[in-house]
Amino acid sequence: MNTLSSAPSIGKKTGESLPEQQARSVEFSIACYDREVPPFAGVEIERLHGHLYCLPSYLAMTGQLDGASTYVASKDGVPATVLLFRMEGHAVTVISEFVQLDEEEIRRFAAYMFGTFSSVRRISFNRVRTVLRSLPYPWHAVNHTEDMIVELPATPQEYDARIGKNMRRNIKRYTSALQRDFPTYAYRICDAEDIGEQDIRDIIRLGCVRMESKNIEPRYTEEETRWIVQLAKRCGLIGLATIDGKVCAGAIGFRIGENYFMHVIAHDPQYNDYSLGILCYYHTICEGIARGGKRFHLLQGRYGYKYRLLAERHDIQHLDIYRNPVHAIAQGKRIVRKALDGRVLAIKQWLLHDAERSDAPGARFIAQVVNRLRQRKRSSGDAVRPPQESTTTHPSGKKSSG
Repeated sequence: MNTLSSAPSIGKKTGESLPEQQARSVEFSIACYDREVPPFAGVEIERLHGHLYCLPSYLAMTGQLDGASTYVASKDGVPATVLLFRMEGHAVTVISEFVQLDEEEIRRFAAYMFGTFSSVRRISFNRVRTVLRSLPYPWHAVNHTEDMIVELPATPQEYDARIGKNMRRNIKRYTSALQRDFPTYAYRICDAEDIGEQDIRDIIRLGCVRMESKNIEPRYTEEETRWIVQLAKRCGLIGLATIDGKVCAGAIGFRIGENYFMHVIAHDPQYNDYSLGILCYYHTICEGIARGGKRFHLLQGRYGYKYRLLAERHDIQHLDIYRNPVHAIAQGKRIVRKALDGRVLAIKQWLLHDAERSDAPGARFIAQVVNRLRQRKRSSGDAVRPPQESTTTHPSGKKSSG
């Protein structure tokens, strides 16, 4: 999606009631904490928005929380929207990412920012899930990435029936082969209280080994590893595959509300022929269902195996909102650049991921050529990792291998 829309501004002066407040007898109230993230914000963000990439702890780990302010819109005294943002020069940037917001919430936020801060000319949501039809301000939106989400059925048996005959057959075949060739093979699930730090570090180490086997430089940091350990001990769901008692594959996920998130998945390259990665996904998703989860986020990357696991693509957009048409025109170069970036990304995603599933004439042949070129480049040691290559690519631009 790449949209430019314009309408008269209705920004309000500081202290005036918003149109929604007047129409609803001041049903909504707004509070803003300048350069502060109050203690209650983390709990409310989990409750309201429930995404890994908007947690204050995640934003702190990726270096985005310094100088952040907090916007709280409450309905009848109860927080209904909590967003973290930073103000830099004439721009407000929302750092709460991958949140799902409806048009009314975005309109309310924009009206408050423009009405309260006279110096603000642009509001940016770096990564937001929304559907916009109209705003009372000029705005420009472009697809930036995606969140691959599995809507979970009531039981693992129902999920097993939905994934299709071929997937079921492959899971049974690979499991049987592992058990035949490696009699000590075992897969177990650990939740928060049972998770060991060494198990997490072993999975991360395998991720690094796998990236190195593809001539891709691992990017995990000790800071991120500590963050993963801390969050896993609070709300983690870890799958561990072992052979002779040694970790040979694993999945690191987290539960936030009714949502599960697959953050790291890795396996030892010597077991490539056994599809251990798919087995880790499958078993961990089934465990999420058994524990009452409603959605399992496989995050970024339009890989075919995610579709086969029943993930659906939800586009995540970059959204810019301008105070008035004059400020939009003044940012014309930015708008053109964002539009071009969106178009280039769309083409790249089609070539790397979507062509192989397309019915367009020649699309699958093109996909085969692209895949061969990628494999040749990797084998030569000159691989450059695309942004959607890894399960654990950070939306902020800080990347880790998985």
